[in-house]
Amino acid sequence: MNTDRWLIHRHLARQTDERLAIVSKTPQHIMLVGADADESRSLLAARYPKAVFSEYDAREDFLQAAAAGRKSGLLARLAGKSVAQHCQDWYAPLPEAQADMLWANVSLIMAADPVPVFENWARALKTDGLLFFTHWGIDTLQSVLALLRSEGIEAAAPRLLDMHDLGDMLFHHGFYDPVMDTAKLALSYQSAAAFWQDMETLGLWSALQFNDEAAARAVIERLFAEGRMGDVVLETVYGHAVKKLQLPAGEQAVQFFPKKPSA
Repeated sequence: MNTDRWLIHRHLARQTDERLAIVSKTPQHIMLVGADADESRSLLAARYPKAVFSEYDAREDFLQAAAAGRKSGLLARLAGKSVAQHCQDWYAPLPEAQADMLWANVSLIMAADPVPVFENWARALKTDGLLFFTHWGIDTLQSVLALLRSEGIEAAAPRLLDMHDLGDMLFHHGFYDPVMDTAKLALSYQSAAAFWQDMETLGLWSALQFNDEAAARAVIERLFAEGRMGDVVLETVYGHAVKKLQLPAGEQAVQFFPKKPSA
């Protein structure tokens, strides 16, 4: 397994970027929710060179890594000047109706409840603005959780969600035409250290619940030492949707239709 901390973020960003081939409109303001060492922004900037970016994350070190990624080379430094960074909680309100596109590369895993996050994202987008995001599906880490349970450790993963449930949440909380699909990554780790690095960077370990976390960590270390860990499978979920028209309470859209000519 490659020890590059951002390898999987880069892979998911590239896979999602390929889906932009279906997009006909050109976004002017792209909001990045979740910093990933500038992997996503660099792809989007190449596709949309005139776009303005803003970046939000609750993790200061992730924002710092993204800023550092924009300092390698003259063009990167010039592009980086247009990226305003904001360190704030995942549920903190984003600027309302500001973005043409909101892009979130595996940052949703950091929120215990996705519904208010989706609502926040919807408010941040202009009407018909585009949402593209990645997440971890329900089959992620199933072999790891099974090994822990076989050792008597209770383990749950409430933040790992079925793609159909995510699509329903989007539809009922500010979006229309949600499209979801999945893929699986089988990772072979050569050391426990590489595994822990990914679990931290991807937000996966902190999203799990154990009756004894220290014991769970000890079991993982022992399984690696005994060569019994095996492949670790991650189910990646790719989603995109369109922001619905949202009217203030008590208001409704009025439509006018041309009068039919009399016979």
